[in-house]
Amino acid sequence: MRFLNRRRQGHQQIDLNVIPLIDVVFFLLIFYVISTSFMQETAVAVQRPASTQATTVSGGFVPVAIVKSGAIQVGPQVIALEQVRETVAAALTAGNTSTVLVIPDREVPTGLLLKVMDACSAAGAAKVDVAATKD
Repeated sequence: MRFLNRRRQGHQQIDLNVIPLIDVVFFLLIFYVISTSFMQETAVAVQRPASTQATTVSGGFVPVAIVKSGAIQVGPQVIALEQVRETVAAALTAGNTSTVLVIPDREVPTGLLLKVMDACSAAGAAKVDVAATKD
């Protein structure tokens, strides 16, 4: 009987406070959003060539798209072949990166692809990758 009396005397109201939990989750969400890099590859529809050796590119890069008609797009800007070197050099400096990802359509002539890759290398890109779909 004594044991039951002690239990009733020590009974306290438990208060569940979830405000600190919400604060922590909110801060983690903000940290995740800020630390994640959102990079859009290209705004035009390109049918990439297929490759069995394709790998995922991570990190920052400058996207250079070449569509079937031969138009070249660096970021959101459509440019001529003669402007690739200057535009890519400016994008590399602005993006604080040294990698260029060339995204060709599978109908693009190899000669045009090589000219664009040469212009990207001449612009100061340390690494020029070609985008492909894993086969």
